[in-house]
Amino acid sequence: MVKSPNPFVPWEETGIIGRKEQQDEFAGFLDSIAGGSSGILLLRGVPGSGKSMLMRKFRADALKRKMFAPYIKAERNDRIDRFTRELSEELESDIEARSAGGEISPQKAEVFRREKSAGTLRGIIGALERATAPAFPGVVFFIDDVDNARKYGDAMRHLANVASEKRGVAFVLSSTRRVSGLPENAKEVFLGPVSEQEFHDYVAKALKKEPKMGDECIKAIYADAGGNPRLLKQSCWMLYDAVRENEKMITKAHYTANMRNIMGFLSRDWFGRLYSTASSQEKTVLKTIARANAALSVTEVSTQMNKPMGPTATLLLRLEAKGHIMKLERGRYQAFSGFYAKFIRERG
Repeated sequence: MVKSPNPFVPWEETGIIGRKEQQDEFAGFLDSIAGGSSGILLLRGVPGSGKSMLMRKFRADALKRKMFAPYIKAERNDRIDRFTRELSEELESDIEARSAGGEISPQKAEVFRREKSAGTLRGIIGALERATAPAFPGVVFFIDDVDNARKYGDAMRHLANVASEKRGVAFVLSSTRRVSGLPENAKEVFLGPVSEQEFHDYVAKALKKEPKMGDECIKAIYADAGGNPRLLKQSCWMLYDAVRENEKMITKAHYTANMRNIMGFLSRDWFGRLYSTASSQEKTVLKTIARANAALSVTEVSTQMNKPMGPTATLLLRLEAKGHIMKLERGRYQAFSGFYAKFIRERG
């Protein structure tokens, strides 16, 4: 038997695990924007929760409806003026493509090129409205990793103000960090861990032919990945490649035998860089949480570290903002996945 090509491609957009509720929510949001409403949708989640993948899926949905949907990825300490410049360039490329395809006349395309030079988001949206008059289809601006922006909260409020002044204008943003004082016209959608059943369904759909994956193996991967979509995919991807051609079933024994290789890959590809963003004090907190191998409250962390609660709470908030840990119900924290906790424990 010749093994089929590996179906678990971590960066493949077609392989979204679960997230039906969020996709349905975006469909409703898009309906409202097409109807003339405006607003902001903020996707928040830890690294690997699928924010960027959902953003690209949502952008494709908007483009199918003939809306404008420029996409950019924010960089560290970005300012609004760079957002504006890049979004303007994306819109101009789209308008040129639509003009070449006959959707927009060359004269109207020239209107946008001439008037977008105002250099502000309001000016760019106004130029777009005039270039597509009398049938403005709406525009959804996609900004990935918006929390990289300098003064993230101020940037969010600026975008909210722009949206509130227009009809058929929306911003879809992604962030690891929380934003304090979410604007009234903004809604946060939190991307928590996917369920074990959603992962099971994803594996079953991916492995239509042999080898199949045993339930115990699925459970073990899910437990270590903590329901993190990227970790689930990367684990399956490496495990599938490691299985011999004639195997009919991928078992927990296969997974256990390949754990060292999987951890080595995750450490090099992801965990090492993430861990380096923590200060020495933050690393002490991480080690305390990882050793406990369970969710801890602020009180429990401060007691185990023999440190006052105030500074401990501040360190926990910083670690959550960077994506190292997750805040669970009742104010308890844990490493964002079992894999990451294992990585920290192995570092002593």
